[in-house]
Amino acid sequence: MTKVWELLDKAYLLINAGHMYQARHIIEKIISRDPQNIEAWNVYISTFDDRSDLEDLKDMVESIWESMVREKDYLRANRNHILRRVNERIASL
Repeated sequence: MTKVWELLDKAYLLINAGHMYQARHIIEKIISRDPQNIEAWNVYISTFDDRSDLEDLKDMVESIWESMVREKDYLRANRNHILRRVNERIASL
C-alpha cells in the first residue's frame, strides 16, 4: 500500500504541472483513508478555482464527516478548520 506522504508528493507534482484533476483523484484517495488529514484537505482545497465547486466541497465535507468520521473529532475541530479554509478560498476568488 502506498504511503500517504508518497501520494501527497505525487499530488504536489501534478499540481505544479497544472494537472489539477489528476491531483484531486490522488488526494481523494488520501481523504478516503484518512478524512481528518488536514494537509490533504488544504491541498485539495487549493485545486479548486470555482466558487460553485467550493460550495459543493463544503457539502462534501459535511457528508464525509457524517459517514466516515466514526470517533468524535474533538469539538469537530478538523471539520471546522476545513470548512473555514474552503470559505477563505471562496473569499479569495
